[in-house]
Amino acid sequence: MNDQLLNLYNSKWEGLCSAMQPILADNTLEIKPTCPLLLTIDNEEEFNDAEIRLMVFGQETNSWYDEFHNNLEAIIGTYDSFFNGGECWRYGGQFWNGVSRFINLLQAKHSDKKIKIVWNNIVKIGKYNDKGFPPDYIYEVEREHFSVIKEELEIIKPNIVLFFTGPNYDSVIHDNFGKLEKQALAPFSERQVSKIKLDSVDFAFRTYHPNYLWRNDIDSYFDRIINEINL
Repeated sequence: MNDQLLNLYNSKWEGLCSAMQPILADNTLEIKPTCPLLLTIDNEEEFNDAEIRLMVFGQETNSWYDEFHNNLEAIIGTYDSFFNGGECWRYGGQFWNGVSRFINLLQAKHSDKKIKIVWNNIVKIGKYNDKGFPPDYIYEVEREHFSVIKEELEIIKPNIVLFFTGPNYDSVIHDNFGKLEKQALAPFSERQVSKIKLDSVDFAFRTYHPNYLWRNDIDSYFDRIINEINL
């Protein structure tokens, strides 16, 4: 699995680095790209053996690691340390607290099942030393030279995907997967909680970022999603 991910990234790496060079060299551009979010699975055997394999998507990185550079192995190592090494839970914040809450509620319902999780972002390359959606000149390079998310799912094969991206990022989800069929999970509106039909994934959902959910009865959202999951 990790070999396949590395091969995927390597296949696009030279083109991505070349396309980023004019942006990095242009001193008139105040916002520079950060390093991409490159995944690696901590223990492939344990992940594959888990009855529940969950991929959680955030929006984009918040000042991730360093300004864009071409050291692919170092970038993967940063993800490994931050996520697989557990730094993310010490980092805290609304996003990671929300992910932790969802896992705890999911485990409570499926106490007899082993849960493994992988973290992803729907935007792979964010702003260096800043948060929020990157400028078009960065995002367009990602779309043209580093469209890898669909293939990441094909390699990792999660059986649950949860997009904590909010409705304003639906167009970005569509950029990666094409137009998807989605339906509201009553009593919530489609903007609040949508069930998505995603190829080769048993259950996929899109809801708001935990920043919003913590202010709006987060457990009611999570309970509704979890009640829809039958594994």
